[in-house]
Amino acid sequence: MYNIGTRINIDLTYLHSVSGGDAGFEKILLTSALADIQMNVDKLKTAWQNQDAEEVGNAAHTLKSVMVIAGLPQLEQYCKKLDVAFRDRLFHAEESNAVMAIIEGWTEAKPKLEELIAVY
Repeated sequence: MYNIGTRINIDLTYLHSVSGGDAGFEKILLTSALADIQMNVDKLKTAWQNQDAEEVGNAAHTLKSVMVIAGLPQLEQYCKKLDVAFRDRLFHAEESNAVMAIIEGWTEAKPKLEELIAVY
């Protein structure tokens, strides 16, 4: 099983830069990002289990931009890696570590983001 090795840190620098300091807007973006990430991590899991290269690539492509908004640059890097690897629409089993890093990292990050949203 893949071990991320380092704790997931949330860095909202990008979010703050696009929001102009508007906390209400940040809360809306984070809430939306949370839902989008969950949906696409679920798609990624299913696509990986089904060895559906196109859907793995699609989920990774969508996730990479939403991970930035949610302040998850570590996970964004894994999404970028998958996005590039699956552009050829062939299944790359050797990328299982990146998939597991996204899934496990999201499992760790989600409650932290939910806590942040709750205190906005």
